[in-house]
Amino acid sequence: MLSCTYIKGLGCLTFHLKSLFAANFLKICLFINTAVLPGCQQYFNFKQCLFLPNKQLLEPNNMKLYATIALLLSLICSTLVAKTTKQESKLFLVGGGLKTCSSMTIKNCNTNTLTRNSSLKTGKTTSFYQINKKTIDLVRNDWPKHFNRANKQKIIELLRNITSAGQGKVISKINLKSLFKSYDRQEILSKLNDTEYYLLLDLLEQPVLKSNDNTRIKEQVELAHSTNLFSTEIYHEFVVLAHNISKRKKPKILVLTASARDPFEAVDFYLAVFTQAGGDTQWLPLDASLNTLIQQRGDRQKVCQQLPSTRLSLQGSANREYVYPDLTSQQLQSCLSPNDILIKIGQADGIFINGGDQSLTLKAFINNDGTDSKALSLIKEKLVNNNLVIGGTSAGTAVMSGGIINKQAIAMITNGQSNTAIVRGAKKDVLPQEGCQKSNNCDLELLSDDLTYNSKGGLGLFRWGIMDTHFSERGRQGRLAKLVLDTNTRFAFGVDEATALVVGDINTDEPTFNVIGQTGVYIVENNLEAKKKNTVLSHYLTRGDSAILTKQKIKANFASWKSTMSEQSTLPNNINDIFEGLRYQQAAELLCRTDNSLIIANSKWKNNTMKVMIDKQINAKNHYGILTKGDSTFGYCSYQNYQLTISSKM
Repeated sequence: MLSCTYIKGLGCLTFHLKSLFAANFLKICLFINTAVLPGCQQYFNFKQCLFLPNKQLLEPNNMKLYATIALLLSLICSTLVAKTTKQESKLFLVGGGLKTCSSMTIKNCNTNTLTRNSSLKTGKTTSFYQINKKTIDLVRNDWPKHFNRANKQKIIELLRNITSAGQGKVISKINLKSLFKSYDRQEILSKLNDTEYYLLLDLLEQPVLKSNDNTRIKEQVELAHSTNLFSTEIYHEFVVLAHNISKRKKPKILVLTASARDPFEAVDFYLAVFTQAGGDTQWLPLDASLNTLIQQRGDRQKVCQQLPSTRLSLQGSANREYVYPDLTSQQLQSCLSPNDILIKIGQADGIFINGGDQSLTLKAFINNDGTDSKALSLIKEKLVNNNLVIGGTSAGTAVMSGGIINKQAIAMITNGQSNTAIVRGAKKDVLPQEGCQKSNNCDLELLSDDLTYNSKGGLGLFRWGIMDTHFSERGRQGRLAKLVLDTNTRFAFGVDEATALVVGDINTDEPTFNVIGQTGVYIVENNLEAKKKNTVLSHYLTRGDSAILTKQKIKANFASWKSTMSEQSTLPNNINDIFEGLRYQQAAELLCRTDNSLIIANSKWKNNTMKVMIDKQINAKNHYGILTKGDSTFGYCSYQNYQLTISSKM
């Protein structure tokens, strides 16, 4: 006798009589629905049989008993899985360049969203500005004393000329730039450094309000309708990892905007994007200014009144209370009650840090005496206890570097371009002022494109090497290789845009790395005992690849859908300016996909021409695969053990 009864959520129960030891037994076998109970097969091997010594159980009115037995088996299975599934903290390191559909970035939305979705039309689409007596007075009163005084007077004169011509209406940023272009005949604005220019925009900016109740209009997001599917995937994957920490249906996600000069500008975006990705999302109003004032003793009311002035001096941002009254009020409350910051971190399953300037992010977490703040200490404690996933994009990734491994301090990269770096080398514990060449106030010993680093590192959460971002897209292979050599560091990792390096086993000496998203992660390996100077090994892991760091050795595992290949192809004789944009990545892929073993190129900076060679080693490995996502097809070439050599001889 044989029958099968389907039970929702479990699968199929098979019943049959079998003669066993001269007695009749009921054999009940549970075939597990692994989609509903993943992991159960390790206990039941897809089928578990119980023997019951009563053939009368086969009667139809006893089928409920069979179902009960099956449910008990599933409960046991679920309990076993819950107890043995490893709840693990992870680092989630994104290379920047996440392109998401929003009312501020309509170009990232698909056509259906633009034609059907009205929320984008009602959201904030741009910032607005006004030049009138009030904003001119702000420039006069709030222009920092250490800024160029001559520039201040010229700016005020320019603004007066614009108002005298009757151009005092509220206008968009595009119209403001057009207005400046028409009236700035002395080209005053082109001579401002970046700090001065963005402060001027702050002082002219106006709040974007609803006409009916004067509440602030927020940026609207449509994550599901973004044209870049990889960006959407990354946000969702972060929330999934946070869910794995707590098992909450909606994990608690904190978004931190401390990397930005204006920490309020992107708050609406990150709150919306992680909420739509499935998180219970809150903003953590911690930044460099708030951390500075948290450390101050005295009456909290008096201390926190310094927020605007502290924000101006540390972040170069002003007039934010006028533009974002609700968000600045939240930050003020956190200043008055600093313990609220710790409470939010304590409850969080995931923390995500925005892009911008990693030096600013660092100031949000490091005390004036160089020690970890209470917030950073709590984050590290939660990571050790496997209670947190923390990640970031761009600067939010770069700031993760730091700590000590094998008695070697891990630096944090802060600035630089490859062509300048390989000629001038890395500069320690200095930082050029952005745009200083425009205002002619650069330090003669420090150029705006110089490679610089913080020798004490960043947050110290990623201690296995230096992190870099926007990597292949900006040709940063040269600067990262030079930094590794100049700092005598073993490893460095460069993450491409719309790509994430997910780091597991972070509380061990053998971390694991998994690559998700659009492209790949470039790894620089410095052979500290190598006799050849200016030479490093390089590896490139792309989507679906993984690796483990064991005894200071990288062991790569390429995705199963990739295979070895060796096309016959002729390489270009010489590639000029190989660190320009995607040229290095494209050249390395030629090696990866073909039977060639060497590419010779150059990099130029002013009157210097450096020779650059990418050379397959004897033990090099290459794997190529094709992936279809949405309506597009993507090719991925991963490799290991390519030697990169930079010399001055051509």
